[in-house]
Amino acid sequence: MTGNVYPDLVKVFYNNLIQDGKNLVSHVKGVKLKITTEIWSNVGGIKYSKMKVSKGNTAGIQGFNKM
Repeated sequence: MTGNVYPDLVKVFYNNLIQDGKNLVSHVKGVKLKITTEIWSNVGGIKYSKMKVSKGNTAGIQGFNKM
């Protein structure tokens, strides 16, 4: 493992990833990693407004880019 990105740890993270309610949970080297909607919003730099975005309801969202 070298540098700031560790491909082997990333693989383990994704291989162990499960959905627990609204959260994503994984275990890497005995450490439980829990990603909540708040954490995901901070990482993505978006505001969570509890509105579900699906194929049919994106027209009313100002500035939403389908791509």
